[in-house]
Amino acid sequence: MLLFLAACAPLTAQALLPYPGGFAEGGLVGGRFQVVLPGAPLFLDADEKALYAAYPYELLRYDGLALESQPLPGVPTFLRARPGLVVGLGKAVYTEKALLPYPAKDAALLEEDLFWVGEGGLYREGVRLQEGDFRRVVAWEGRVVALGKEALFHPEGRRVPLPAPAEEAAATACGVAFLAGGRLYLMRETGAKLWAEGARMAALGERVYLTPGPRVLDCREVVWP
Repeated sequence: MLLFLAACAPLTAQALLPYPGGFAEGGLVGGRFQVVLPGAPLFLDADEKALYAAYPYELLRYDGLALESQPLPGVPTFLRARPGLVVGLGKAVYTEKALLPYPAKDAALLEEDLFWVGEGGLYREGVRLQEGDFRRVVAWEGRVVALGKEALFHPEGRRVPLPAPAEEAAATACGVAFLAGGRLYLMRETGAKLWAEGARMAALGERVYLTPGPRVLDCREVVWP
């Protein structure tokens, strides 16, 4: 029924939203997953098997065959489908197993451990691991990378200065891609390299899906010394 109503609704021009594998315009999703959603989601992400779209009080999952709905106890503030599914709700984090009372700005679920960034630093569950002003956190090559005015690699504790505070971040096959001040950078432990101009981004393997566009970039194009 949701698909039918969305298909019958008048289409208006809406901003492109990238996800790992393609782009969505309003409720029309193309690329790795092709589906008509009931409207433009707040957040869109995907893992290896499914596409996730977050709306106020609702999370939709599309596996290529069926569109499933899961109620959420609030309005999402972020969505991460990989490594594990997490949805931020302001003062709590939703996972498929539990609703956790952590005021996270962003989170990464690695097996049974929830790493998140919030007021004061990087946390694992209720324990603060490192102090810092972080906005984003991603899992990359078996470690956790928190990003804000600087990047922190955990568990090594290595800190890397950033050219501007990170606004979005995602792991690629070549390093951690992040947006800051309208520019896309690629980062490793040795530092960050300017890559392109950009407004929104998503990553899958070597590819970064970037707006304005749509543009698809290959991280192997970035030359490291």
